Amino acid sequence: MVDAGRLDIETGEKISLLEPGVFCLHKSWGPGVIKEWDLFGDKISIDFDGKPGHSMKLQFAANSLEVLGADHIFAKFVGNPEETKQMAIDEPVNFAFEVLTSFGGSLFLDHWEDKVKGRIVSDEKYKSWWESAKKKIRADRRFLLPSKRNLPFELREEDVSPSDALVSDFNEAKDVKAKISILESILKDLSVFDDPGSQLKELIASISPLFVVAFRRSVASAVELLIARDDLISKIDGIDLDEGTQLSQVLIDNKNKLSEIIRGMGVGRQRQVYDAIKETYPETWSAELIGAMEGSGARAIGEITKYLSDFEKDSELSEHLMTGLDQRSLGFEVLTWICKERKGLSSDSFTHKGISASIIGALERDHLDESTPKTNRLHDLLIDDADLIPDLLVDSDDTEIRHFTRRIQATPVFEGLNKNSLLARIVKKFPVVEDLITGEKSDGSGSKDGETKKPAGLIVSWESLQDRQEKLEDIINKQIPENSKEIAVAREYGDLRENFEFKAAKQQQAVLMRQKAELEAEISTARGTDFSDANTSIVSVGTVVDFEDVSSGSTETVTVLGAWDTDTEKSIVSYLSGMGSAMLGKKQGEQVDLPTEKEGEKRTVLIKEIKAYFTPAS
Repeated sequence: MVDAGRLDIETGEKISLLEPGVFCLHKSWGPGVIKEWDLFGDKISIDFDGKPGHSMKLQFAANSLEVLGADHIFAKFVGNPEETKQMAIDEPVNFAFEVLTSFGGSLFLDHWEDKVKGRIVSDEKYKSWWESAKKKIRADRRFLLPSKRNLPFELREEDVSPSDALVSDFNEAKDVKAKISILESILKDLSVFDDPGSQLKELIASISPLFVVAFRRSVASAVELLIARDDLISKIDGIDLDEGTQLSQVLIDNKNKLSEIIRGMGVGRQRQVYDAIKETYPETWSAELIGAMEGSGARAIGEITKYLSDFEKDSELSEHLMTGLDQRSLGFEVLTWICKERKGLSSDSFTHKGISASIIGALERDHLDESTPKTNRLHDLLIDDADLIPDLLVDSDDTEIRHFTRRIQATPVFEGLNKNSLLARIVKKFPVVEDLITGEKSDGSGSKDGETKKPAGLIVSWESLQDRQEKLEDIINKQIPENSKEIAVAREYGDLRENFEFKAAKQQQAVLMRQKAELEAEISTARGTDFSDANTSIVSVGTVVDFEDVSSGSTETVTVLGAWDTDTEKSIVSYLSGMGSAMLGKKQGEQVDLPTEKEGEKRTVLIKEIKAYFTPAS
């Protein structure tokens, strides 16, 4: 056909390679096999996956098809797809080797997925398959598996020794987590080093300066890097660490960051940190661990309490928890642990009279704190654990149960169906509170049978309520419209997957919508007041309290106002705060234990006088 002038010589040479039975690859339609030629009809027929017997003109075929050798992974897939799919499942390491070999020994992960996902491994199974395959691939020194998607997944040069490969991997790793993983691999495969003391000396010495940089980004990861280094050193003779960064010194210098260090680690590493704290603080280690519970995360709190129990420090932990419940100073994560372990390690703490009030107080503090994430395990546990509230109130008298029910009704922490569900559980177990919810019986407050009694809600000053309303109006009328414009502009920048401006604007939209919903919920349950109806026979919302410290004799004055009125410079406290809630209901002449700024300590004061905050003149 070339001699006859029907084809140019370049096209003729390409078509000659694409004879029937040859495997080929098209950029859009993927791999296929040449079925037959129809040269005089100016076309060839190809069987593609999902497009059998597809015809292409000779010129187009020559320009768009790539010839595949019989050992190419796609040729094997076209020839026997089921066998290739089974190979990916049964032998993921060999499968990865064949894929990379077929494409020049290197693929970026996006290109890897394009070749494998949805074709050889189904979309729905790919994620779990790849997570499992990666672990096996990392253990094979023939591969360089990147920690980031902008680096290639590739085969090593064949002449690289296993020991040199491990050291090279460590040096080339870009993030701390990857370096930690490689240190663990070196420890596991230490036998591949002829003289680990000399071969790894430079690598180990490089970790101290790496730690300094890593510590600024992630305290936990940096400490974990030191632990992985120390684990490795313990197995190597002849390594001197006197000049390197010492874990014990890091724990001393960062005593106030122990909870942050613990929070970001897995359970195994956490245990090593506890051992290091015990060694660093031989006299006070248990107090240090107990102090680190707040802010260390739910899983770490559970592990810390088990560790303390293993070393017979249960009584010290119990004393700390009891003091925290007395002062209502425990955070929601510790309270979550107490509730979950109520049949076990925390059984004594769970029976404390202040547990229910502490739970509501912690939830409300977290809810009103705009700097904390709005995911709360204690909130979710109260909703999900149907037995928790009945267990909380099982030994309470009617007055305490009714008070708890009112707190649930009034708090903005729970909304809609969640609040109704909690109230229904209380009524089912304790019918004495039915009138508070249905209004069908009199509770002695003056309401008549059949009259629905509306929950009181949060007590707030008119000023703080107006401030919340103005903030809500600003979000609705200004910030949300401005954000909508930003989203529209960012959308015009193209490709939303790589569009940072669009993602940032959408994230801000989510924040604004959450703030709007929270403010609406808070305002809907708030009851504004000028505190003119304050009851001065006891400490109540809207009273000014003069008291005397029993130990020092010094006198102080605080004003107990609404949920949103705290102003420490003016000695104004919220009635929901630790101090405010401790004084509520107390009379002149009574003594009260108030929480102090130092965790675990309290002071006793004598109430000298109770006055009204509101006066006609004011």
